[in-house]
Amino acid sequence: MTLWWIGNLLFLGVVVPVVLVLLNNVWKPVAQIGQEADRILAGGVTIAAQLDMLGGLIPTRDAIRKIGAGVGQYGAALDKIL
Repeated sequence: MTLWWIGNLLFLGVVVPVVLVLLNNVWKPVAQIGQEADRILAGGVTIAAQLDMLGGLIPTRDAIRKIGAGVGQYGAALDKIL
């Protein structure tokens, strides 16, 4: 029975602190991974917000084509006048 108690004390004095140190060493990188994941998510949300504005590119393209055609007609008219 005495050996049993000595074994329990050794377990509590040696094994448990070693396990706690190892868990602490694992927990630090896990916490950093969580922080980095949050930063990546914030960046993704920012990119998604920027992509929402791409819908305005098609009307802008069409307007630029119309303006380009008008500029061409204006240039042709100037050639006739001059």
